[in-house]
Amino acid sequence: MMLTLNSRTTVAELLQGPPGLIRVLKSTGLFRDGDNPAVMLGQLCWTRGFSPAILLMMLQSANVAEKEPPLDISPFRNMPILDLVTHIEDVHHAFLRGALPRLTQLTAAASAASPDDRRLRELGAELRQLGTELDSHLAHEEEALFPMIRSLATSNAVTSTRCGSSVGGPIACMENEHDSTLQALQRLRELTDDYTTPASASESTRSAHPTRPVRIIRRPWLSVLREASRSA
Repeated sequence: MMLTLNSRTTVAELLQGPPGLIRVLKSTGLFRDGDNPAVMLGQLCWTRGFSPAILLMMLQSANVAEKEPPLDISPFRNMPILDLVTHIEDVHHAFLRGALPRLTQLTAAASAASPDDRRLRELGAELRQLGTELDSHLAHEEEALFPMIRSLATSNAVTSTRCGSSVGGPIACMENEHDSTLQALQRLRELTDDYTTPASASESTRSAHPTRPVRIIRRPWLSVLREASRSA
């Protein structure tokens, strides 16, 4: 259930909304497990010198209904941490770097073939924006978070990167970006009628519509990485 958010919204109310809301709030350091959930967001910000407008903007990106994929994450939990980050890079990052440019090109071709189709234009814009954001996201993981994880796993110490020397900060940042991506994917689903190819679609449009949705799964392994970094 999506919420109407304002400075008088309480943490207890956030807990009744999409799970991403409380994750974003905790990532700011304004609220921790055990704190009073009756406190309002505005109170949290005012006592910590944090901008309520910025917090509400961050929370809004996660204010979408989550559809958790039927994914068994037990293999990830049992995977050595070095193997896990390599798997993420070699399989999932490689997939995104191949799939996103192709989808963007196909959507541009479909839009050019149907210039009056407003939804195709919006779909193209959404995909271009998603591609830009994910390029930055993947680079952030590969250049900052993953080197930290590898250093922690091999030497029990964190090598400082452009994000500093704390693993918690990059993980919180990645979680916020995943929540933003979830919102973008929901918009793609709306614009394509749940990835349904229109009966009257041109050949270019049919090429841009996969028969099965291309899913960019909100990755559960961030929780695995966090647990591993704490126990290392």
